[in-house]
Amino acid sequence: MNDIHNPNFLALGAVRHIQTEQEALQVAKEVAKQLNEFAKNPEYNRTIPYEQARLISEAGLTTISVPKQFGGLGASILTIVNVVKIISAADGGVGQLLQIHFTMFRGILNGYDDDIRDQLIADVLAGKRLGNALAEVGGKDKFHHKTRVEKNEQGQSVLNGSKFYSTGSLLAEWISLIAGSDEGPVSVLVHRNTPGLELIDDWSAIGQNNSVSGTVNFHQIVLDERYIAKRNTGGLGTVLRTGLTWPQILHAAMDTGIALGALQSGIEYLQENARPWVESGVDSPTQEPHIIKQIGEFVVLVRSAEALLDRSANIFTQHLENVQDEDLQTELILSVAATRSQSDAASLKISSEIFGLLGASSTLSKWNLDRFWRNARTHTTHDPIRWRLYHVGNYYLNNIPPGEYNSVLLKRQAQNVTQFSKEK
Repeated sequence: MNDIHNPNFLALGAVRHIQTEQEALQVAKEVAKQLNEFAKNPEYNRTIPYEQARLISEAGLTTISVPKQFGGLGASILTIVNVVKIISAADGGVGQLLQIHFTMFRGILNGYDDDIRDQLIADVLAGKRLGNALAEVGGKDKFHHKTRVEKNEQGQSVLNGSKFYSTGSLLAEWISLIAGSDEGPVSVLVHRNTPGLELIDDWSAIGQNNSVSGTVNFHQIVLDERYIAKRNTGGLGTVLRTGLTWPQILHAAMDTGIALGALQSGIEYLQENARPWVESGVDSPTQEPHIIKQIGEFVVLVRSAEALLDRSANIFTQHLENVQDEDLQTELILSVAATRSQSDAASLKISSEIFGLLGASSTLSKWNLDRFWRNARTHTTHDPIRWRLYHVGNYYLNNIPPGEYNSVLLKRQAQNVTQFSKEK
């Protein structure tokens, strides 16, 4: 039985201090080989990935986004997205653990006092991971928060509520969440050992099992005010149009990785296990012209997704050098949208259609090749691609600048809060 309350399961050995970006990519490839051995085994589909999480932490991969001035590698956007891609090719769920960790880490660099920031950075450099508790089940939309922070009679901030799709939180040291309040949405950090915090192992989807994206409950948690993000300091209160491009490019890296993993595993199966069709007249399926052509088409799909991913990473780097440049904001949103669309299509098509080349035996559970489709099908529902294509089309057809839905809805919420305050 998995005991998530056993304090020893998060214990780590020595954490590697990665020195260069080239080393980061090489380490990711080495870890991916180990993760792939776990992922091949269908017995691991429904187990908590304790060992897999330990691997990415001890290898130093969770530390690479820490800026150089704080003792980290300060890896480029290009390196970070490719690390996520490489890990996701082996295990999309573990790739999502990295994705959410990197997403949440960017948030703690702004909006908190220096002592809190430094404490979190020290923990990350020690291999500890960050999880999220942002989304809820039910409500009008994903920004309607029933989880709330309210003042008690003593003037303390008290957190109550429940979150689902809490990626990585089951195995994380720190959990980042958004809650409603009388002043609008607030961003909060909670340590896993905080009294009143309940972590539940109830993530049960057709794929992305190792993302452990289940329930986190908050029962009368009295918050330390220092762990509530300040507004108007680059945190939640000042979301740019590009606010979601960081998690979105990482999501695209995951789907690109899943497509790559499905292709690699399919090629391996063709080379080692498949038989040629009786009409082909060849000795190996790798010599069948129809298979050769189809693999070529799959390769083009993956390479296109990879090229768009790298291009978006480079545009992201330019954007960070001048975040107020509206033309760069627009180009980044459009580029990431295109990357997500291509990676979405590649992961779904390859992970599904590869079986038509491999033969009936490839569907046997012992090979666990369906994990790629299950991961792709689950993860690509994260955000509706149709709306990203809508924004792209609306820009080119009607010259309407694209935005990200979080900035739009948070702006509305801020207006509602202002109106509410005036009415009071």
